[in-house]
Amino acid sequence: MGCFLFFLRVPEELAGEVAPVINKGNIYAAKTSPPAVHKAYLEQFQKDFKIFLRSRSEELVPGGAMVLTFPGRLADPELMTFWEITGMALHDMVLENLIEGEKLDSFNIPVYCPTAKEVEQVIEAEGSFTLTRMECFNMDWYAGMYKCDNEDSAKHFNEQKKCKFAADHVRAVLEPVLKPHFGAAIMDDLFLRFATKLVHLVDVKNLKFANLTMSMTKNIG
Repeated sequence: MGCFLFFLRVPEELAGEVAPVINKGNIYAAKTSPPAVHKAYLEQFQKDFKIFLRSRSEELVPGGAMVLTFPGRLADPELMTFWEITGMALHDMVLENLIEGEKLDSFNIPVYCPTAKEVEQVIEAEGSFTLTRMECFNMDWYAGMYKCDNEDSAKHFNEQKKCKFAADHVRAVLEPVLKPHFGAAIMDDLFLRFATKLVHLVDVKNLKFANLTMSMTKNIG
């Protein structure tokens, strides 16, 4: 079983000098990004996930099974991703002249969270595997902070602690990607802002994330 965050190559359409024009003010395929950005990210995911599947098929015997878990996306307009909140925090720092606007506009994170349908289509098109089952699990951002022995266990933790916990976990994932572009000096401030935004958003937005878990078998012949 594999559990991973599927990093892509940044789409070529966003990696050059035209990136600020195409995806200005965003760091990924956000709700406010134009259709061309979503198309570029989807096509890059399709290419890279096909390569991943082909490589894994070479390691398995015919009929061998593989189980994968990675972040996905739900068709929920109220759902906010941590990429989106990171982008909001970076944008605030641009407005305060802590980051150059060009720095933000020229950065596109190499991640795409697909829908279950998009994953299914790639598996079918690549042809090495047959999808046997796929489920989507919604999780709180602070999942794992405490053991849910009973329904009242969450009451021991206030919202600030939960949001700080979530921000620390997001930082562990994103800092290695953000630091080479924006510099180490802003990281503490950035993720403090991230945690603060979570505190303000937790009661008005759907702050869960989706994991796609799937099982598949290598085709015979």
